[in-house]
Amino acid sequence: MLEARDINVYYGAIHALKNLSLRVEPGKIVTLIGANGAGKSTTLRALSGMRRASSGTIKFNGQEITSVPAHKLVRLGLCHCPEGRHVFPRLTVKENLELGAYTISDQSVIKSTTEQVYGLFPRLKERLSQAAGTLSGGEQQMLAIGRSLMSRPKLLMLDEPSLGIAPILVQEIFRTIKQIASSEKMTILLVEQNANMALKIADYAYVLETGHIVLEGPAAELAADPRIKAAYLGH
Repeated sequence: MLEARDINVYYGAIHALKNLSLRVEPGKIVTLIGANGAGKSTTLRALSGMRRASSGTIKFNGQEITSVPAHKLVRLGLCHCPEGRHVFPRLTVKENLELGAYTISDQSVIKSTTEQVYGLFPRLKERLSQAAGTLSGGEQQMLAIGRSLMSRPKLLMLDEPSLGIAPILVQEIFRTIKQIASSEKMTILLVEQNANMALKIADYAYVLETGHIVLEGPAAELAADPRIKAAYLGH
Protein backbone atom coordinates (compact mmCIF):
# COMPACT_ATOMS: atom_id res chain seq x y z
CA MET A 1 0.00 0.00 0.00
CA LEU A 2 2.83 2.38 0.87
CA GLU A 3 6.39 2.21 -0.38
CA ALA A 4 9.26 4.61 0.29
CA ARG A 5 12.56 4.24 -1.55
CA ASP A 6 15.84 5.96 -0.72
CA ILE A 7 14.21 8.87 1.12
CA ASN A 8 16.54 11.66 2.26
CA VAL A 9 15.34 14.47 4.52
CA TYR A 10 17.36 17.42 5.82
CA TYR A 11 16.72 20.02 8.53
CA GLY A 12 19.20 22.66 7.41
CA ALA A 13 22.60 20.97 7.61
CA ILE A 14 21.25 18.02 9.61
CA HIS A 15 20.75 14.87 7.52
CA ALA A 16 17.75 13.38 9.36
CA LEU A 17 16.83 10.47 7.04
CA LYS A 18 19.51 8.72 5.00
CA ASN A 19 18.34 6.65 2.02
CA LEU A 20 15.46 5.25 4.05
CA SER A 21 13.31 2.57 2.41
CA LEU A 22 10.27 0.79 3.82
CA ARG A 23 7.05 -0.93 2.76
CA VAL A 24 3.62 -1.19 4.37
CA GLU A 25 1.45 -4.07 3.18
CA PRO A 26 -2.36 -3.71 3.08
CA GLY A 27 -4.21 -4.77 6.23
CA LYS A 28 -1.07 -4.97 8.37
CA ILE A 29 0.18 -3.13 11.44
CA VAL A 30 3.76 -2.06 10.75
CA THR A 31 5.78 -0.45 13.51
CA LEU A 32 8.86 1.76 13.41
CA ILE A 33 10.88 1.67 16.62
CA GLY A 34 14.06 3.43 17.68
CA ALA A 35 15.58 5.76 20.23
CA ASN A 36 14.73 9.45 20.59
CA GLY A 37 16.20 11.38 17.68
CA ALA A 38 16.43 8.32 15.42
CA GLY A 39 14.16 9.93 12.81
CA LYS A 40 10.86 8.16 13.48
CA SER A 41 8.63 11.24 13.49
CA THR A 42 10.53 12.70 10.53
CA THR A 43 9.75 9.51 8.60
CA LEU A 44 6.01 9.97 9.16
CA ARG A 45 6.22 13.66 8.27
CA ALA A 46 7.97 12.80 5.01
CA LEU A 47 5.41 10.10 4.16
CA SER A 48 2.43 12.38 4.92
CA GLY A 49 3.73 15.38 2.97
CA MET A 50 4.41 17.51 6.05
CA ARG A 51 8.17 17.48 5.38
CA ARG A 52 9.34 17.32 1.77
CA ALA A 53 11.97 14.70 1.02
CA SER A 54 14.95 16.14 -0.86
CA SER A 55 15.33 12.91 -2.84
CA GLY A 56 13.79 9.46 -3.13
CA THR A 57 10.28 8.33 -4.07
CA ILE A 58 7.10 7.59 -2.11
CA LYS A 59 4.20 5.59 -3.59
CA PHE A 60 0.74 5.10 -2.12
CA ASN A 61 -1.47 2.45 -3.72
CA GLY A 62 0.82 2.53 -6.77
CA GLN A 63 0.55 6.31 -7.22
CA GLU A 64 3.67 8.43 -6.73
CA ILE A 65 2.97 10.97 -3.97
CA THR A 66 6.48 12.29 -3.27
CA SER A 67 5.51 15.90 -4.06
CA VAL A 68 1.79 15.75 -3.20
CA PRO A 69 0.88 18.21 -0.40
CA ALA A 70 -0.44 16.87 2.90
CA HIS A 71 -4.06 18.04 2.55
CA LYS A 72 -4.40 16.22 -0.77
CA LEU A 73 -2.99 13.03 0.71
CA VAL A 74 -5.81 13.00 3.27
CA ARG A 75 -8.28 12.91 0.37
CA LEU A 76 -6.36 9.94 -1.08
CA GLY A 77 -6.76 8.07 2.22
CA LEU A 78 -3.45 8.70 3.97
CA CYS A 79 -3.92 10.17 7.45
CA HIS A 80 -1.24 11.21 9.97
CA CYS A 81 -2.12 11.40 13.67
CA PRO A 82 0.78 13.50 15.01
CA GLU A 83 2.89 13.20 18.12
CA GLY A 84 1.55 15.33 20.97
CA ARG A 85 -2.11 14.90 19.94
CA HIS A 86 -2.67 18.50 18.72
CA VAL A 87 -6.40 18.59 19.40
CA PHE A 88 -8.10 21.98 19.10
CA PRO A 89 -8.29 22.81 22.84
CA ARG A 90 -11.07 25.42 22.78
CA LEU A 91 -13.34 23.40 20.52
CA THR A 92 -15.57 20.66 21.91
CA VAL A 93 -14.97 16.95 21.41
CA LYS A 94 -17.82 16.93 18.88
CA GLU A 95 -16.34 19.86 16.93
CA ASN A 96 -12.90 18.23 16.85
CA LEU A 97 -14.41 15.07 15.40
CA GLU A 98 -16.41 17.04 12.84
CA LEU A 99 -13.21 18.76 11.67
CA GLY A 100 -11.68 15.33 11.04
CA ALA A 101 -14.39 14.70 8.45
CA TYR A 102 -13.76 17.87 6.44
CA THR A 103 -12.93 15.86 3.29
CA ILE A 104 -16.27 13.99 3.37
CA SER A 105 -19.49 15.54 2.07
CA ASP A 106 -21.86 12.57 2.52
CA GLN A 107 -23.64 13.15 5.84
CA SER A 108 -24.67 9.49 6.17
CA VAL A 109 -20.99 8.46 5.95
CA ILE A 110 -20.05 11.06 8.58
CA LYS A 111 -22.83 9.77 10.87
CA SER A 112 -21.84 6.10 10.54
CA THR A 113 -18.14 6.92 11.05
CA THR A 114 -18.99 8.98 14.14
CA GLU A 115 -20.86 5.98 15.59
CA GLN A 116 -17.84 3.76 14.88
CA VAL A 117 -15.59 6.20 16.74
CA TYR A 118 -18.02 6.23 19.70
CA GLY A 119 -17.93 2.43 19.68
CA LEU A 120 -14.13 2.43 19.85
CA PHE A 121 -13.92 5.27 22.39
CA PRO A 122 -17.08 5.38 24.55
CA ARG A 123 -15.49 8.09 26.73
CA LEU A 124 -15.64 10.53 23.83
CA LYS A 125 -19.40 10.07 23.54
CA GLU A 126 -19.71 10.94 27.25
CA ARG A 127 -17.76 14.19 26.74
CA LEU A 128 -19.14 15.49 23.43
CA SER A 129 -19.81 19.03 24.63
CA GLN A 130 -16.60 19.28 26.71
CA ALA A 131 -13.72 21.47 25.52
CA ALA A 132 -10.94 19.22 24.23
CA GLY A 133 -8.33 21.11 26.24
CA THR A 134 -9.98 19.99 29.49
CA LEU A 135 -9.66 16.27 28.71
CA SER A 136 -6.95 14.10 30.26
CA GLY A 137 -3.90 13.22 28.16
CA GLY A 138 -5.29 9.76 27.44
CA GLU A 139 -8.69 11.13 26.44
CA GLN A 140 -7.03 13.69 24.16
CA GLN A 141 -5.13 10.83 22.50
CA MET A 142 -8.41 8.97 21.97
CA LEU A 143 -9.83 12.15 20.44
CA ALA A 144 -6.82 12.60 18.15
CA ILE A 145 -7.13 9.02 16.87
CA GLY A 146 -10.91 9.38 16.57
CA ARG A 147 -10.52 12.62 14.62
CA SER A 148 -8.11 10.84 12.24
CA LEU A 149 -10.60 8.01 11.72
CA MET A 150 -13.29 10.52 10.73
CA SER A 151 -11.53 11.01 7.38
CA ARG A 152 -12.00 7.27 6.72
CA PRO A 153 -8.33 6.62 5.93
CA LYS A 154 -7.02 3.60 4.06
CA LEU A 155 -3.71 3.98 5.91
CA LEU A 156 -3.51 5.48 9.40
CA MET A 157 -0.12 6.68 10.63
CA LEU A 158 0.14 7.04 14.42
CA ASP A 159 3.03 8.93 16.00
CA GLU A 160 3.77 8.02 19.65
CA PRO A 161 0.19 7.31 20.80
CA SER A 162 1.41 6.28 24.29
CA LEU A 163 3.43 9.45 24.96
CA GLY A 164 2.55 11.13 28.26
CA ILE A 165 -0.35 8.82 29.03
CA ALA A 166 -1.10 6.97 32.28
CA PRO A 167 -0.04 3.28 32.03
CA ILE A 168 -3.60 1.97 32.45
CA LEU A 169 -4.74 4.03 29.45
CA VAL A 170 -1.73 2.95 27.37
CA GLN A 171 -3.06 -0.62 27.50
CA GLU A 172 -6.48 0.60 26.39
CA ILE A 173 -5.07 2.68 23.51
CA PHE A 174 -3.04 -0.27 22.19
CA ARG A 175 -6.01 -2.65 22.44
CA THR A 176 -8.03 -0.15 20.43
CA ILE A 177 -5.31 0.21 17.77
CA LYS A 178 -5.36 -3.57 17.36
CA GLN A 179 -9.15 -3.51 17.19
CA ILE A 180 -9.13 -0.78 14.51
CA ALA A 181 -6.80 -2.88 12.38
CA SER A 182 -8.87 -6.05 12.73
CA SER A 183 -12.48 -4.81 12.76
CA GLU A 184 -12.07 -1.87 10.37
CA LYS A 185 -9.58 -3.76 8.14
CA MET A 186 -7.35 -0.70 8.35
CA THR A 187 -3.64 -0.55 7.56
CA ILE A 188 -1.58 1.09 10.30
CA LEU A 189 1.96 2.49 10.43
CA LEU A 190 2.86 2.96 14.08
CA VAL A 191 5.78 4.97 15.47
CA GLU A 192 6.23 4.17 19.12
CA GLN A 193 8.76 4.69 21.90
CA ASN A 194 7.22 1.80 23.84
CA ALA A 195 8.86 -0.90 21.72
CA ASN A 196 7.54 -3.71 23.88
CA MET A 197 3.89 -2.78 23.28
CA ALA A 198 4.44 -1.92 19.63
CA LEU A 199 6.06 -5.27 18.83
CA LYS A 200 3.22 -7.12 20.59
CA ILE A 201 0.51 -5.74 18.30
CA ALA A 202 2.48 -5.29 15.05
CA ASP A 203 2.83 -7.74 12.17
CA TYR A 204 6.12 -6.32 10.86
CA ALA A 205 8.73 -3.98 12.30
CA TYR A 206 11.57 -1.69 11.28
CA VAL A 207 14.32 -0.50 13.60
CA LEU A 208 15.62 3.00 12.94
CA GLU A 209 18.94 4.38 14.16
CA THR A 210 20.24 7.87 13.27
CA GLY A 211 18.17 8.03 10.09
CA HIS A 212 19.00 4.50 8.87
CA ILE A 213 16.91 1.33 8.89
CA VAL A 214 19.26 -1.10 10.64
CA LEU A 215 16.95 -4.08 11.10
CA GLU A 216 13.58 -5.29 9.84
CA GLY A 217 11.44 -8.39 9.99
CA PRO A 218 8.28 -9.95 11.45
CA ALA A 219 7.54 -8.22 14.76
CA ALA A 220 7.54 -11.46 16.76
CA GLU A 221 11.01 -12.33 15.46
CA LEU A 222 12.39 -8.90 16.32
CA ALA A 223 10.85 -9.09 19.80
CA ALA A 224 12.82 -12.31 20.36
CA ASP A 225 16.08 -10.92 18.93
CA PRO A 226 18.71 -10.52 21.70
CA ARG A 227 19.92 -7.22 20.19
CA ILE A 228 16.42 -5.75 20.30
CA LYS A 229 15.82 -7.09 23.81
CA ALA A 230 19.02 -5.47 25.05
CA ALA A 231 18.57 -2.13 23.28
CA TYR A 232 14.82 -1.52 23.48
CA LEU A 233 13.01 -4.01 25.68
CA GLY A 234 15.06 -3.78 28.86
CA HIS A 235 16.05 -7.46 28.90
